[in-house]
Amino acid sequence: MNIIFPDWFDELTEFEVKNKGFLLNFTVFVNDVEYCFSFYDIHRLIQDYEETINELNFFYEENLVILPEITKGNIINFIHNYLIKNNKDIY
Repeated sequence: MNIIFPDWFDELTEFEVKNKGFLLNFTVFVNDVEYCFSFYDIHRLIQDYEETINELNFFYEENLVILPEITKGNIINFIHNYLIKNNKDIY
């Protein structure tokens, strides 16, 4: 499985998103197929949910994925398991 992260996703960016608890509209290529996800850790999701639900009376985020923390390793693990679960050709 060939996963290509954007060039701008380096160690500093990973550190920043891990501390912020979210990474929105993140595009990766897996075997030349483009995927876009929004990643949250549970603490940031609850915070954003509460703010948004009070403001708009709903919360919606397309392709939302909750991870224990936003790291490259957790993103790779999610992508691998997501593609297997959805019977995608990953090899």
